[in-house]
Amino acid sequence: MDDGRLRVRDEEPLRRRRLAVLLRAVLYVPHAIVLTVWSLILAPTLAIVWLALLIEGRMPMWLHRFVAAYVRYTGQVTAWFFLLSARYPDPMHTEDHPFAIDVPERPRQPRVVTLLRPVLAIPPLLLATALRVVLTLAAIPAWFAGVALGRTTGGLQELGTFCLRYELEAVAYTLLLTPSYPRLVPAGSPPSPATDLPLA
Repeated sequence: MDDGRLRVRDEEPLRRRRLAVLLRAVLYVPHAIVLTVWSLILAPTLAIVWLALLIEGRMPMWLHRFVAAYVRYTGQVTAWFFLLSARYPDPMHTEDHPFAIDVPERPRQPRVVTLLRPVLAIPPLLLATALRVVLTLAAIPAWFAGVALGRTTGGLQELGTFCLRYELEAVAYTLLLTPSYPRLVPAGSPPSPATDLPLA
C-alpha cells in the first residue's frame, strides 16, 4: 500500500572502478555546477509550489516533475560522490538509474501542514545533517576499499544508504514533494508501535 513516502531502491553492485574512485572530487565538479544552477531556479519556484498547495491541496503536474527530478538527481549525485553508486549521474535520465529514487505521484497534502511546513521540517533536517556526518565518515573507508580492492563492502553500502535515504525523505518533505514526515524506518517496512502513528 502506498503511504505517500519517498522510496530508495539500492540495486548497485559493490564493485567500483578504481580510477573513478580516485578522481571522485574532480569528476564531481560538473555535477556541482548543475546542482547550483538548478537550486537557484528551484528556490523561487518553491513559493509557487507552496501557494499552489495552499490553494488546491495538490502540486501542479509540471512543478511536481521538476522538483521530483531535482530530488532524484541530488540523491544520485550524493550516492555517487559518497561511493554508494558506481553509475555516473545523468540529470536527463534520473529515472533510469540503479540507485533508484521513487517519488510518490502528486499526493493531496493537508493545507494546515503545508502552512506549517517550514517549522515542521526543522527537526528532520537537523537529523539529516547529523546523518550526513555519518555518511561522510563511512565514505572514508569506502574510498580506501574502492582504490585498494575495486569494491566497497556490504556494511558500508547499507549504512550509507540508510543515511542518504533519510536525508532524501527530509529533503522531499521540506520541498513540499510529499506530506509524509520522514522516518528512520524505510518505506515499505512492517509497521511497529513506535512508527505506526504519523508525526504530521
